[in-house]
Amino acid sequence: MAETQFGVAVYPEATQHAGTTKFLKEGLGVDGVAYQTKDPASAVIEFYKSQDGIREIFVSDESAMFRKGDEVDVTVQSPWMDMDTGKLMQDCLISIVKR
Repeated sequence: MAETQFGVAVYPEATQHAGTTKFLKEGLGVDGVAYQTKDPASAVIEFYKSQDGIREIFVSDESAMFRKGDEVDVTVQSPWMDMDTGKLMQDCLISIVKR
């Protein structure tokens, strides 16, 4: 069974990114979890496009935003900025946030 966060499936084999999760909670004050994967953004975007109950808000080649209901947002980004190190990361970041 796939892991879920706020009723949204977490992309398979994505791992939690502790620094960005901390930034979401402490820096932005939202209830959320960030994950990263080496898979391309296009694969992650297609995964979320195929999920029941999730609608597209915005989709491009490098990023996307999806919403489940009126409370949960899923953001996909590649590349993305690691807030701990300031380094531009080339893998894919997935943020699942309950608004």
